[in-house]
Amino acid sequence: MRPGEDPGGGRGGDPDGDRAAAPRSLAEFLARASVRDRYPHYDLGAAEARLLRAPRGPGAPAAAPARSRRRPFGWSDPARDRPLESERARRDLKAACLAVVGDPRAGADLEAFLDSRHSDLPGAVVFGCLLYLSGLREGSRFWWQFAAGSGSPRTAPAAYCLFLDHSRRGEHHDARLWARELGRRGFRPSGRRELREVRLCAQAAVLRYVDQCDDPDLGPVPLPRPGLAAVLAAFLPPAPPPAPRPRPGPGPLRHPALTSAARGTVVQSDTGEALAQARRALAAVRVLERHPLGVRAAQLARESGLGGAELRPLLVMLREEEYAYCPGPGVYAPGPALDRLAAPGGTGLAGQLQRTLALARDSAGAAVYLSRYAEGEVRITQMADGPGAPPVREWVDFRAAAHASAVGKCLLTQLDHDGRADHVARHRPTRLTARTITDSRVLFSALDAVAPGAPVFDLREYSPGVVCSAVPIATGEAAGSLALSLPAAAAHRLGPATEALRRKAVPVLLALLLSGAIPPDAGPAGAAPAAPPAAATPETLRQLGRLFRTPLTRFTASAGGPHLVSDSSSGAAYLFDAPPEGGGPRLALPQTLGPLAPGSLPAPEGLVVLGTQPGRGDA
Repeated sequence: MRPGEDPGGGRGGDPDGDRAAAPRSLAEFLARASVRDRYPHYDLGAAEARLLRAPRGPGAPAAAPARSRRRPFGWSDPARDRPLESERARRDLKAACLAVVGDPRAGADLEAFLDSRHSDLPGAVVFGCLLYLSGLREGSRFWWQFAAGSGSPRTAPAAYCLFLDHSRRGEHHDARLWARELGRRGFRPSGRRELREVRLCAQAAVLRYVDQCDDPDLGPVPLPRPGLAAVLAAFLPPAPPPAPRPRPGPGPLRHPALTSAARGTVVQSDTGEALAQARRALAAVRVLERHPLGVRAAQLARESGLGGAELRPLLVMLREEEYAYCPGPGVYAPGPALDRLAAPGGTGLAGQLQRTLALARDSAGAAVYLSRYAEGEVRITQMADGPGAPPVREWVDFRAAAHASAVGKCLLTQLDHDGRADHVARHRPTRLTARTITDSRVLFSALDAVAPGAPVFDLREYSPGVVCSAVPIATGEAAGSLALSLPAAAAHRLGPATEALRRKAVPVLLALLLSGAIPPDAGPAGAAPAAPPAAATPETLRQLGRLFRTPLTRFTASAGGPHLVSDSSSGAAYLFDAPPEGGGPRLALPQTLGPLAPGSLPAPEGLVVLGTQPGRGDA
């Protein structure tokens, strides 16, 4: 029957029926098309009314936020958070992919996925997450659907990723389907939720190992290439930074009772183990002086009373400082440093100290300074710098900056409370940098907190571009210090450099002991009496003749009893005890008790007396 014919056999006479039976155009069909309403229970009119009632003025108070039943942090729960906001779903999907890729088993799963010719389900989940993080969203959705469609509990993360992906795209109907599937499996998201940026180089690395395969039924399907598992390391969280090294501090705190007692007493410069090592080295040097032609290490250990473990590092130091040299294997003899110390006029000590400071500079990699507190002022007596160890630019006189510099604070710790107060009264603390201590009470408390022998630091207090440290050096009753300085850019080397500086304090103390600036046999009160006098051998007398080249003059007492003899060129003093019956005078060592004016020393007490052998009484 043709269109327009009457079913009864005649042609139609109803014009409306003719129009209804006529074919319609595609435009008419599209005009009547509509999208199925996925929100049938949502009241659009009520929503528009709420928007119209909202205040729009610039000064209108903000409406109170509605109380949400969802937690602001943590994973989105498919059983509770529906429908899920797009932005939150995007963040959770990225975090879920990072968690899957960062799992310790991800590498093995991806290798199994490659070996099984793309049939391993956990590996498909890992591959899909890699594709999502690299920007291949359609490919990731394909492999998630492949894995989640199996219904296996091991592929529940893929179903969770699909729930989040559909929520991100606003496809809440499909998201509810995957949410019901997750509820059937009893899946609840757990674990650490971490969000971090994915580097472009990691995305590019994944794309280098992905091939696009055009399947006639499925369309473009991304497939992995061998070696993709090596890319997983680029998606792992960055390694935690190494634990910061402890910032150089003043050292262990002193008990408040000791701090209170220290305010009324002199704070001695306790060099501790460094001074003990220097005294042990001095014992070894005295043995070398008795054997100018050399002595074997075993005999040196016996005569000095030192064990092998103590003697070996000391011999290394003595050779480095030229106090000893090896004329043959296992034989040690006095070195040129002993002759250098015996130079007249006090220049020998300065020359030896300068060489020691140069070695300390090379060991610490920093400029090194030797200082003392003399006549109420801070004085830098010697220093060693170089192209790689620039010195501190003295933009403020060190004498006026003792409160800010490591040298000054180290010297002030060795003064009593009255001495510190006197110095601060003459040199008022002024602010040199933002870290400078200007309150004298705070300064004294910080100085009292420094443990005896501990290093003192200047952390950009004197100059904003310099950090320094100083260790105390015992020089008898005078305060002294050994310090170093580093540019602020090299502040990370301050700790190791300070340790190297503390080791170099031993040869400095040894030079002071050999010159007599520190009594070599000084000990604590109540110490055991000294050993009986030892006989001065002819070798000792010959060595004395080499050290002191001028005649003995200026007797300060009768030649028949105890008397002092001074060396006019170097200020050295010799103590002669009362001569025994029928014998010559007995020479007492150490020889140098200065520098002082020749003939002005009183008779010292407690010196070790070396008796001369019969017939050898003349020195």
